Amino acid sequence: MFVELSYELDEQMPIYPDSPVEEFISHLRMSKGDDVNASQIRHFLHNGTHVDAPFHFYNKGLTIDKLPIDNFVYETPLLIDCKLDRSELLEVNYLKNYGDALYSADLLLIYTGYSRVRNDAALYADDFPAVSEGAAKFIRTKLLNVKAVAIDTLSIESCKLGPENNFVVHKAFLDEDVYSERTVLIYEDVNIANILNKQVKRIYAFPLRLKGLEASPVNVVAEVIA
Repeated sequence: MFVELSYELDEQMPIYPDSPVEEFISHLRMSKGDDVNASQIRHFLHNGTHVDAPFHFYNKGLTIDKLPIDNFVYETPLLIDCKLDRSELLEVNYLKNYGDALYSADLLLIYTGYSRVRNDAALYADDFPAVSEGAAKFIRTKLLNVKAVAIDTLSIESCKLGPENNFVVHKAFLDEDVYSERTVLIYEDVNIANILNKQVKRIYAFPLRLKGLEASPVNVVAEVIA
């Protein structure tokens, strides 16, 4: 059985503060006498459920078209259920509650519970919970099987602290000049609530191969045991 963890793209969806809005443009419409219905979109790559490649915060990093396809398949995903309030950060002690499972996981799905307010776009985008710099460093340097992290908020990094601190959390995951260990991909705005209390066998999260770019929308799909 398969469960989708990505949100639909639409023009009214919540977006990170000051990001460009989505635009859906009707190019041809049969209702107006055209032969077909055909559309185009103007999409910002960091709106909606998406994955960040290393190039997003590391100028020498791989772009989304260059990452091996195996990087987007996860055989040992681990859900981190850590209810966090507005502006609260995930710290290392939350992670350590999961013991040995941390060290075999290849994907950490961080469920803060903040997705419950996603229908209120302004609230969802305002000082949401995120990951601390210490937790990001711990994941990058100690959890060496982890290929990616996913979170149920608009960003892995606080929208208040990130710009003030030169985006240290994103760089802890993506920048090879910061740490020599493998980079860790970042999935943001993921509907992790859909797999609460489910036994997840595998997760697939294939991106569009956008040449030379730093991110892609992605349809995250969990294979669960019925």
